[in-house]
Amino acid sequence: MMISWRVAPGADPSLRAWGDEYVVHHALSNDTHRLSALAGQLLLKLACSADAGVCDDGALTIADHETHAAFEALLELGFVTQC
Repeated sequence: MMISWRVAPGADPSLRAWGDEYVVHHALSNDTHRLSALAGQLLLKLACSADAGVCDDGALTIADHETHAAFEALLELGFVTQC
């Protein structure tokens, strides 16, 4: 089953690479989180896609089981939504 993801409305993530992790600020909640390299790279890819207007308004479709867990964590934090 393929699930498409995009940056959640209002999340407006601001990411910074920090070693092999990412630090990201969630604009709507005003919380800052530390993410794994995988989660940070996925969120960065979504944010860049949304800014560039590609992939149907910034959506990313992932079928890989490894990345699914990272997206579920990003969903719980309010950074992404399914589309």
